Amino acid sequence: MKPITMLLSATFTAALLFAGVTAAHAQTEITLLAPRLIQRPLDMIVANFQSKTSYKVKVTYVSGTATRTTVAKGQPLDVSLIIAPFPGAIASGTIVPSSATPIANFLIGVAVPKGRPRPDISTPGAVKKALLAAKWIGYEDPDFTVSGQGPWEALNKLGIADQVATKSRVMLGPGGAGVAKTASEGATTTYEHLEKGDIDLGLLLLSDEILNKDKFDIVGVLPRKICTPTPMVGFISTHASDPAGAKALLQFLAAPDSQAILKDAGLEPHS
Repeated sequence: MKPITMLLSATFTAALLFAGVTAAHAQTEITLLAPRLIQRPLDMIVANFQSKTSYKVKVTYVSGTATRTTVAKGQPLDVSLIIAPFPGAIASGTIVPSSATPIANFLIGVAVPKGRPRPDISTPGAVKKALLAAKWIGYEDPDFTVSGQGPWEALNKLGIADQVATKSRVMLGPGGAGVAKTASEGATTTYEHLEKGDIDLGLLLLSDEILNKDKFDIVGVLPRKICTPTPMVGFISTHASDPAGAKALLQFLAAPDSQAILKDAGLEPHS
């Protein structure tokens, strides 16, 4: 083979190899486990991340509580956004504890049917007065949903859980799974109760209330003294396909631009 031909052949081979490496890198995919509760803002953030990097992100959305159980069962993705508490997920050994990255906090908002008076909820005492004065209140089942954790904590810290039990319309776990409305009163969502006006106060995730704000009026957020914001924390899998890419995604989620998107969606930026 002539020298010039050999040179061209070698150059062509090198170009093919380089193109192959570049294409492989360009197609690197990061898998992300996330709560369905944040799908709208997270889709925006992921799109921004993909436009600014060579990575592709495949998101698997599950319920808020399933972010814990999925990882606890040893099934994390490259990056998992888990809603606290998550001792089982940590104990599973399938995520790297030192990779813990606070992303945002979920807040509990108070809503009333359209046009109803908005009660004072600025202090624990004011919230207690409003809850006791209400004829009916609504919230989700704390055993099945993240949204139910905060209201249940507030009722217990205020010492009125027993007092309001008979006037609480609790959306049971099966309600979120599409059980027929005729099967159980608990299958009717708190959002529907608010829209119909058959409860006076609804206690729900502020991020969910914002999505439905045209159907009822949002009063504000429960005080921190009686309702602790629920953290969402990101972790890298111990078997991440691309640890560097997973870390880059976590850092992007915690960056100011992403935090602003989450804040607009009703979440509290990480501290």
